[in-house]
Amino acid sequence: MSFTGFLKSPPADIENLRKGGNVPELICLMGHTDPEVRWQAAGALGTIGIPAAMPLIGALRSPDPRIRLGATGVLGTFKDPRAIRPLIDMFHREKHIEIRWASVLALGGMESRDQVPHLVLCLKDADKYIRYGAALSLDRLGWQASDNTDLLYYYIALEDWESARTCGSAKAGPLSVIFRDSDPSTRSSIISLLGETGQQEALTTCQRGLRDGDPGVRWTAVLASMNCGIKPVHLPLLVADRARSGPDPAAAALLNFLFLGIGYNYLGKWWGFPVFMTYMSVIVLAQLYAGPFLPYLVAYPITAVLGVHTYYMAERISDLGGP
Repeated sequence: MSFTGFLKSPPADIENLRKGGNVPELICLMGHTDPEVRWQAAGALGTIGIPAAMPLIGALRSPDPRIRLGATGVLGTFKDPRAIRPLIDMFHREKHIEIRWASVLALGGMESRDQVPHLVLCLKDADKYIRYGAALSLDRLGWQASDNTDLLYYYIALEDWESARTCGSAKAGPLSVIFRDSDPSTRSSIISLLGETGQQEALTTCQRGLRDGDPGVRWTAVLASMNCGIKPVHLPLLVADRARSGPDPAAAALLNFLFLGIGYNYLGKWWGFPVFMTYMSVIVLAQLYAGPFLPYLVAYPITAVLGVHTYYMAERISDLGGP
């Protein structure tokens, strides 16, 4: 909402707006700063019904994400097939995960099956919320999987790992696709299932699991590695090649070299900031006596040594010091 939205006077009586069929004003109120007002406005639009459908479809292009979210939710209660294509188009251009999720759920309430191919594709989305919403919507539409691959994507979307185990040789491909999920628990479950398949196609994904940034995913990949065709002797090398999640040693060293104490603070040492304040106080007092440059010429050799010290401190604690 624009800055002027915060300066609005209290909203008009929503009940009177509903009785008067003032759809544009109710749509504007779905972007109000007060969540209770947004809920009431959406509820009023829902009771107006189909006459509000086309204005709400137009609101899917509103610059205010709160209005887009509210319009999506209300349209999901109308079962109006005219909203299917606008909701799908919004899904593809939308950046807010809540709005994309709401659009997938809204499509499940439409009295049509034109949206089914889009929802089946959403079962492969990188986000677990989108996949789950697509599975719920497909259930509401009475969808039946045409093959084991689609069925496996459906089970993964519901995180029904026991049912996923029943999909046989279809496992490796879909599981590898969904492994890009940002949720570590989902990646761990996928690696565990891939290990059970014993398929050669699982090898690449298992190697990615060994390099994963999450320690739980890496450990699951270690346990699954034998069935994925990875020799035990190669495990330490693959795990060591992971992206480190701890502090950057070079950044810590540079901070301590330029601003003594801040590098320690970056490493989580509480006394780093007091060291920095003391260092700057000494530098300022020395500049008053010796000029602006000489104190730094004297200080930098000392901070360089302490920068090296910070570098090795960071290396020791990088990624919690373990695999």
